[in-house]
Amino acid sequence: MYLKKATLILIITIIASFSIRTSGTIFPQIFGNILMVKGTILINALFILSHLFFWLVFYWEYIAIKKVSLNKVCILAIFGSFAVSLIYMKKLPFVFGLNIQFPLFLMNPYFDTLAPLISSVFHLIFFVTFKRSLEIDEKPLLSKPILSMIIANSIFICLHIVVLSNFLAKHKFEWLEHMHRAIAVSTVPLIILAVCFILYFYYKFYCFLDSKANVEKFSI
Repeated sequence: MYLKKATLILIITIIASFSIRTSGTIFPQIFGNILMVKGTILINALFILSHLFFWLVFYWEYIAIKKVSLNKVCILAIFGSFAVSLIYMKKLPFVFGLNIQFPLFLMNPYFDTLAPLISSVFHLIFFVTFKRSLEIDEKPLLSKPILSMIIANSIFICLHIVVLSNFLAKHKFEWLEHMHRAIAVSTVPLIILAVCFILYFYYKFYCFLDSKANVEKFSI
């Protein structure tokens, strides 16, 4: 099965991506080096692709087998992850010195502003539904981790609303780390907290898959 490997890869890339982005928010001078900028873009792209890969494998190896009732909400979460991945992929041509014309809807700042917010809402819906569908043997290992993801997505929804509000006020799209320094730095603790909640879920889910009983289930 690929789900365990996909989960482990995602954990590693989450730590790498958010560590460098948080460091860059606190110490923006590190991005004065063009190689650092390009390296960050590559790391972020690797993270978002591993995130999309996890959700695809998660659907095929877990949801489609054990949680058929969650098919639709899981597909919504995958759609959200795919939409966000497009935002990150737009930056890759810069790394390789390429000039690629993307479709107009991808270049629209509304897409960059709304896609992450909608994705977080879709993921929140999924995890709320997922928690309600847990079987008795799953609750001890997954109930708290899923709750942590519900909290994390709620935090990110609030942060994305800040981005949306800033966009509507300035008519200019900016990531949190590119906003006024006071706003950028003040949101760092919330981001760190949300990422810790996310890592907690993926680590516990990895342990859940690694348990003897579930190894046997997924091997059948």
